[in-house]
Amino acid sequence: MSGLLGCDKPTEPPVCTAIAVDALVVTVVDASSGQRICDAKVVAVDGSFSEELRLFGSPQECTYSGPTERAGLYEVRATRAGYEPASTTSVRVTRDECHVIPVRVIVQMQRSAG
Repeated sequence: MSGLLGCDKPTEPPVCTAIAVDALVVTVVDASSGQRICDAKVVAVDGSFSEELRLFGSPQECTYSGPTERAGLYEVRATRAGYEPASTTSVRVTRDECHVIPVRVIVQMQRSAG
């Protein structure tokens, strides 16, 4: 008999980090030029829940991040003056035993006509 019986199912709880993980990491870009848009309003919506995402990282990265530690099925909406509103739907965020698994999203915005 093996001395390793049951090793595939540890009885100790997993060791989780104390950091808070954001569910979404969103980059908003101009659909024509590919340039990042760093002053958009970005909102994550899941049913009756909605949260404006925070601008995160360096000015060159200019990504939007949030909601913190919340799994769900999101629509990511972006608005900015001079652009048509844009969204990405059915963004599924799952979690493991410790944290949400962040999902990277790119939202492409078209310039408004006139």
